[in-house]
Amino acid sequence: MTKKKNNIILIIPAFFLMGAVIGIQTKELFKQAAIGLIVGVIIYFFLKYRNKNINKTKS
Repeated sequence: MTKKKNNIILIIPAFFLMGAVIGIQTKELFKQAAIGLIVGVIIYFFLKYRNKNINKTKS
């Protein structure tokens, strides 16, 4: 069985793009894109920390 790739970094641009799309709809593009970027970075670090703890308890 092949090892699963850890592409958790891709969550940051995903949240950035979702924020940009919401910003286009609400006419606040830069504000919503910045919020999406910040949320993406926060979630990235949260998931990275959680995965590290899960992998540590497995070993």
